[in-house]
Amino acid sequence: MSRILFFALLAFLAWLWFFKKPARNKSEKSKPAEPVVERIVQCAECGLRLPEGEALFSDAQYFCCPEHRDAHDSRV
Repeated sequence: MSRILFFALLAFLAWLWFFKKPARNKSEKSKPAEPVVERIVQCAECGLRLPEGEALFSDAQYFCCPEHRDAHDSRV
């Protein structure tokens, strides 16, 4: 009889180990990913607005392309 109980307990523990998923925190499930927000800057030459990551920065001003940066530098 003790062998039957031992194997029943062993089978129950194996079932728990294989089929039960660990409980997750509710805040992890319902928390949506925060969107990445990038600042918008304006080209000093033409006024085009573009994300800061795509802009060229020179002399404390932003530019949309190297041509506008060079044109602005040649006039100043």
